[in-house]
Amino acid sequence: MRANNTTTSKTVKISAPFRLNAAQRRVLVDRNVLNVASPAGRQDGDFLYTAEVTVIRDNAAVYTTAPAWACVEIS
Repeated sequence: MRANNTTTSKTVKISAPFRLNAAQRRVLVDRNVLNVASPAGRQDGDFLYTAEVTVIRDNAAVYTTAPAWACVEIS
């Protein structure tokens, strides 16, 4: 079986009612920190943050260190 090294880009969006510090905005792929979400403005009173990560496998585990009360979307 040959390895398929096609990469995929994932967008991570975090929305929170309070400001998040850098430690709360880390984006991890397979337990490795690959990026920290950057501030992207405000919407309906919430603070918005976004990050892009590139993964080798489309089914790679993508996580954030955002608090449980924050809303996280990975697409």
